[in-house]
Amino acid sequence: MAPCPKIEFRIPISPTEKFYSLVRFFNFGLRRLEGAAYQDARLLVVVGDYCDLDAVRRANQWSENFNVAWEATPTSVFDEFHWGGTANWRLHVPAGDSDVIFLCDADTVLVRNIDPLLRDFPTDERAVGGHMAHLPPPLADGSTAPSTDGPEFWPWLFRAFDIPWPAITHRYSMDKDFSLPVAPAYFNLGFIALSPGALAEFGSEVDEVTRRILQATGSHMRCQIALTVMAYRARMRIDVLPAAYNAANDLTHMAVNELKAEQIRVLHFLREDEVNRGELQPSLIDGLLTRSLNNPANVLLQNLAREYRASIT
Repeated sequence: MAPCPKIEFRIPISPTEKFYSLVRFFNFGLRRLEGAAYQDARLLVVVGDYCDLDAVRRANQWSENFNVAWEATPTSVFDEFHWGGTANWRLHVPAGDSDVIFLCDADTVLVRNIDPLLRDFPTDERAVGGHMAHLPPPLADGSTAPSTDGPEFWPWLFRAFDIPWPAITHRYSMDKDFSLPVAPAYFNLGFIALSPGALAEFGSEVDEVTRRILQATGSHMRCQIALTVMAYRARMRIDVLPAAYNAANDLTHMAVNELKAEQIRVLHFLREDEVNRGELQPSLIDGLLTRSLNNPANVLLQNLAREYRASIT
């Protein structure tokens, strides 16, 4: 039997009660899973907005009972990149003894184990895996880049970075009528798997690449675009993961990807038509627990939140 991999999850946040509640909920979902990989996993929370890290730790004393670490985004990084700098700073922190590092959004949670991914992920290569973004990245107003809804954007960007066009391309994960152009592996950052080698490569390049993408596109999806550029420029192994590893609480996303709630491993509860991410705060959670929901992904979230509520009383 292969040894249990050491895994680490990295989440970027602002220092607010809403984000603290999301992190605590993520930690709950992680620790309820069976196996040393999940019980011993490191959770690294990167906090931006010029935070007072001591105050952050005082506000999150629950984390002292778990393998949770808090990291402040350096002032110079936040000055230049703002919230994007908080997301990117995760790539600068060395892997330590972790075999697989996961970048996660604060509004994600593990609802089932990710054992199949852990078994197959190539930790000894420079490897990255993620689920395709829902749609093409938006451009800033006034950008002179080709429209991302057309076929020229990604080839134009790859030429700008002197990257050969890949032999394999992919559909966006919510391209329900196949009306959008194909794209390189362009991942939603809700859940990304990295090997230590890939993390080190990204950490050395992310600032330079982000600056160039901002100048070229102005897109607020610059972090996602940068990941694609860095992975292809370094000729990494790139694996497109199925929707179960980054399942939006979106009925269209579930339908296009033929995904049922009972198949979801990582839930990304970014849609707020039935639920609100802020409702995981102790003062608001009871409203979430008593509401009638129709979306099966939201029901899954509600059931997990009910377990979580019982654990914090």
